Amino acid sequence: MPLRGLPTLVVGMIVALLAALPVPPAHGAECDSIATCIPQLRFGETRTLRQLAAQRLGERGEPSAIVHLAAALASDNGEFVRVKAAQALGRIGTEAAVAPLTEALAGDRRPLVRMAAATALGNIKAQNAVGDLAQALQGDPEWDVRGAAAQALGQLRPDPVAGEALAAGLRGDPRQEVRIRSAFAAARLRMPETLPAMIVALGEDPAVAVRSAAAVSLRHMEGEEAATALTEALAAEREVSVRLDIVASLGERKAEVAAPALVRSLQADPTIAVRQAAAAALGSIGSELARDALTYYASESLFPRVRRAARDALEALPPASAAESGAADGAAPAVSAASSAN
Repeated sequence: MPLRGLPTLVVGMIVALLAALPVPPAHGAECDSIATCIPQLRFGETRTLRQLAAQRLGERGEPSAIVHLAAALASDNGEFVRVKAAQALGRIGTEAAVAPLTEALAGDRRPLVRMAAATALGNIKAQNAVGDLAQALQGDPEWDVRGAAAQALGQLRPDPVAGEALAAGLRGDPRQEVRIRSAFAAARLRMPETLPAMIVALGEDPAVAVRSAAAVSLRHMEGEEAATALTEALAAEREVSVRLDIVASLGERKAEVAAPALVRSLQADPTIAVRQAAAAALGSIGSELARDALTYYASESLFPRVRRAARDALEALPPASAAESGAADGAAPAVSAASSAN
């Protein structure tokens, strides 16, 4: 099937899928040992034979094969041979594999090979490649390579260079796929330097998927600033899927500061699913305000699904303390009544 004329994203997905597939044995030449696979990688007469050899060497994880895989990655004329060599180096994962992978990331002419090199560096957790990955994220002309570099940075230890590159990717990359991967990678690192970029993305990014990624990522960031940003975004966000992610993040954070905003969502959000999610989030928070609101809506909401969600959230809460019971007028009888309501 000709690929010309298809969207770039579709072509990239097809090529990446082909690269990930195992190589079938050809002409009975299934090498089965280091001793047979290294010569086949060096001298195999077809690209398929050399691909197979690279794949087998990676599966065996033999460090002595690194020098031969590095040579194939640097000079083999087969694109998929080089991809398999990069993947094999990532599986073997020793320090000696880092240099050939960073060279391929910076210099290979084919995007698929550069993407495989970035992915392999992440799998190795090559901390000394953080600068190379940051440079790829900020400067590679192909979005899928930039996305792979962002994802790889998220697999390393927190580093200021990685934080700066991920924040820049989240703020300014023209492709939403790269901004999404930058958000998730930054969330894994939990670096305060990336928090402002996440907050801006949540409130201002034109892509719904990026705003959702920022909402999910913010649930992992420490501090009241993240909870406040989620709370403010909940009131302003028009897209249902993003509001659902915001509510889920607030519930997972158990952000008591968000209880008033969640009560407003439970009361008035135009989408019943968001009201149900708000009830669950209030149940996670479990504050006095959350308990009082859930008690009311468990019996009095006009919508059966909201009443059920509020009852479920109440049932998951621990019993109110004596002090809470006294402070909340009629709280205990209302909970009991809610449990028996239809």
